[in-house]
Amino acid sequence: MIDLPKGIDLTGYTLILPSVAVGNVGQLTVDLLISSLELRRVGRIFDTSFIPLVGPDPYNETSQDIGTSVDFYIYEEKKVIVLQIRSPLVLRPSNFFIEVLNFVTDYKIGKVIILTSSFGHEKNDEQIRTVPFRYLATENVKAEYGKQFEDMSWIALEPKMLDDFSGQTVLKIHGGGYAKTLFELLGRNNIQCIIVLKFCSEGDNMPDAIELINYFNKWIQLVPVDERNACKLKFPPSWKFLFGNIPPRELY
Repeated sequence: MIDLPKGIDLTGYTLILPSVAVGNVGQLTVDLLISSLELRRVGRIFDTSFIPLVGPDPYNETSQDIGTSVDFYIYEEKKVIVLQIRSPLVLRPSNFFIEVLNFVTDYKIGKVIILTSSFGHEKNDEQIRTVPFRYLATENVKAEYGKQFEDMSWIALEPKMLDDFSGQTVLKIHGGGYAKTLFELLGRNNIQCIIVLKFCSEGDNMPDAIELINYFNKWIQLVPVDERNACKLKFPPSWKFLFGNIPPRELY
């Protein structure tokens, strides 16, 4: 169930959302986006695919607002609505996909950007030699932005060989969560959609999120940049708790 203010007009907006994936890089990147732009929470999605949770505002320690499993944040100036996901999947997200599809069509969303990650150890030789970022875009996105992607030297996700004998290839995002499935659903419904991903490994993935937001911001141009063309980022206070408490000294 989608809960948004009555009468909200999102015509032509860009929807940005993460996939629950390796290192939670997409979710951390969305955290940086919301915190750095000080976006306002405007709604939520209630869906049984995700573990229900509620807690204090993750982006403002003095706020009386709350955060839930799946929240909407808005940036009216740039016509962007951001969906943040804070809990893991416990069921197949089929119903969630339909809710996202209905949201995009009912509210006349212009395009969808899915931020995700993929296992670094799955990179092929070409991917090892180049930047650790890739994109996957629907044909209508390529038609509108393909030249811009070329000018930025963006690299499309390469297909992988199914085996050593058939010569057949397939597009896979290992560790990328539901990103490709949602992308294909939106594409079949003629909705502009693009996946932007970073290859990484599990661990401290804050640097991966910083790199990913700097990478895709060169196209979307939402976050102000400094003289080095790096995003001016504001880390959310909730990041202080990413790794729990320091181990007791008595252990050593």
